[in-house]
Amino acid sequence: MTTLHWYRRHARSDQETATTAEPFWQTLALGLVTVLFGIAVLVWPGETLHLLGILTGAWLIVLGGMRAVTVFDEHQASTRRVLAGVMAVVLVVAGISCMRNATAGTLVLATLIGLAWLLSGFAELVIAMLTSGAARIWMSVLGGLSVLVGGTFMLWPGPSLTTVVLLTGISALLIGAGEVALAIQLRRLGSARRQQTAS
Repeated sequence: MTTLHWYRRHARSDQETATTAEPFWQTLALGLVTVLFGIAVLVWPGETLHLLGILTGAWLIVLGGMRAVTVFDEHQASTRRVLAGVMAVVLVVAGISCMRNATAGTLVLATLIGLAWLLSGFAELVIAMLTSGAARIWMSVLGGLSVLVGGTFMLWPGPSLTTVVLLTGISALLIGAGEVALAIQLRRLGSARRQQTAS
């Protein structure tokens, strides 16, 4: 009786994780895009403020578009869909602002990037609270790291272009790699759930 109760509770927890966490493919795509962005920022020859603004703007717009997909996913909870919609709008607006203000100055660009990391991190933390299991831990870590990076951007007094490039590239690589790892975790969780259903 106790074993059956544990199994039902465990199965219910897995199901909740699957419906509140991001789909495997979406998390993987977000992670890969972020990693590629980090690599492009770090290795692109002759980086300039204008180039960094364009790359960052394009990256944020792509992320916003990917987040918007969740809004139309009927398998997700309504709270999750609303939050994803807000995130999508914020990321797209931040991306457009980065492109429009690419030559406005390093401080302006750093502020926009920091704001995007901050809001994305807070949203990730909220999503983590709606999730259970190992995915909750992964998302909490990623959200906390995003908030930390965003706060660093916002509080750094008069950063140089080199500082912004390095901080942007390294943070994108770390957080992107974390999102890829989370995607793998979600994939394993989905496979385990299907095996339990089949048995």
